[in-house]
Amino acid sequence: MSKKRKTKVKLEDLAREAQVSKATVSLALNGSPRVAVDTVRRINELVEKYNYTPNSLARRLSKRTSETVSLFMMGRPDDTSGWLLPSSWLFYNPIFKGISLTLSENNYQLSFEFIDLGSHKRIGNIINHAQSSSADGLLILIIDEFDYSFLEELGSYLPIITLNKKLSEALSSVEVDNIKGAIDVVTYLANLGHEKIAHIKGPEFAYNAVDRFTGYLEALRILGLETTDAYIQEGDWNIDSGKQNMDRLLKLANPPTAVFCANDHMAIGAMEAIIEAGLRVPEDISLVGFDDTEMSRIARPRLTTVCQPLEQLGRAAAREILRRIREQDLPPEKEHIVLSPSLVERESSRPILRSETKS
Repeated sequence: MSKKRKTKVKLEDLAREAQVSKATVSLALNGSPRVAVDTVRRINELVEKYNYTPNSLARRLSKRTSETVSLFMMGRPDDTSGWLLPSSWLFYNPIFKGISLTLSENNYQLSFEFIDLGSHKRIGNIINHAQSSSADGLLILIIDEFDYSFLEELGSYLPIITLNKKLSEALSSVEVDNIKGAIDVVTYLANLGHEKIAHIKGPEFAYNAVDRFTGYLEALRILGLETTDAYIQEGDWNIDSGKQNMDRLLKLANPPTAVFCANDHMAIGAMEAIIEAGLRVPEDISLVGFDDTEMSRIARPRLTTVCQPLEQLGRAAAREILRRIREQDLPPEKEHIVLSPSLVERESSRPILRSETKS
């Protein structure tokens, strides 16, 4: 072979010069014990001599692996679902970043697709994807409540990790403790002296919204505080719904002194309603959001909120799927990783004055 062909050397070129078959070269490059030591040495010398780079597809086929992990994000099909809202991308982006960087660091590729839970055909695509070994493992980002039982069957074909929600003991999962985050918010406001604490929750079918609402109610129970139905409003994650629900709270005969919003966007809307009503944050009403998005830092006053370790969540999910791909003999027990959020105190909340506790 001429040196002019250094960058164009193919598998068959190595096989011809080594006087072996292409299959033997492939086996040697993949460390097969079936190839004689002298033959392996001769092939490796040729690889070094010609700066040979194996064809990635051929290498994957020979190893019976795609070196790809698929990420499916699943959401409800109707307009009220939050899975495609602009505000939601502030939540998804760090998760995707953590997954992509971790897979790349381990020489794996990431494929990505939205799945409309209203389409049986799209769900069928996931099943076919798993059965055809198009990916070595699946990451499933769960957003809305749905019957995900079909995923358990897929777990018998290849490793599956669910993100953002533990669905069952049969599937490994990585999630942030939303209930704890909400309990921390209400406890924080109560420690500031607030007793009339309202909640603008997210959509009733969204897992994160349900868990944050559960945490709100649990904290009130633990603290011995009461609430009323009027103090609980349901939004749709958007700024406008935060504003509309805050307007309703302000019109109550006995309005709250503090409001916990299930995400930062609704908290920004609530802040707008308070200011338009001629009131001040936090002097008249304390306000707390959830997610610690960029909006919480540029709002004035800056928003007290809950920071979720979302990039860490993505990295943890990617590490676990790679571990299960590489260690085929892992025990059947599944891994369930729960990450703890942290409260970020800023200027939108303050201690309540003793006189303000009077109805």
